[in-house]
Amino acid sequence: MPDTILAEDTILEKLNQQADIYSLLTVAIKLINQSVNQLILTVFRKDTHAIKFVIPTLVGKNGPLNDTSVCLKLLYALGIITREDYEDIELLIAILEELEQDDKKYTFLDDEILGPISLLHDMVLPPNWADQHEQVKELGIVDTLKSTMYQHRYQQMIRSALIIAITDLTLRIVNKQKIDYFA
Repeated sequence: MPDTILAEDTILEKLNQQADIYSLLTVAIKLINQSVNQLILTVFRKDTHAIKFVIPTLVGKNGPLNDTSVCLKLLYALGIITREDYEDIELLIAILEELEQDDKKYTFLDDEILGPISLLHDMVLPPNWADQHEQVKELGIVDTLKSTMYQHRYQQMIRSALIIAITDLTLRIVNKQKIDYFA
């Protein structure tokens, strides 16, 4: 259990250091890739011949398992990761790839971000800020400063929910490394 807490703290710390959606997803995918690569290595048979000759050719620089997407498919096909985890990781990779190809700097509140991240299985979005803003605005008690504060608060809530979802996803992969698949 202490290892899990340490891993969770490390993941949370690295993700919390990221201020924008692009850097958050970049670090998240890096952490997930590391976890997936470690999991792949724990899944393989640990005899001397496999370690010396087979595994390096599979996971090496030019090996077929050097690609995270291929590793994910293998882990899913073997029943090691769930369909939900597989879909969530693929979705995060796809979002990051879209952000890398677009010159626009997105925020956590942009529809291009909110739409896809709302599809993550562990993502729990807080009530929509815009709806709350309209209700409060109708009462006549919102000025520009309060509106900005509400918007900033909502963005922080979205960011926090995404960090928690990514952390949970990464921890599930990390915890699968503790299983002995040949017992």
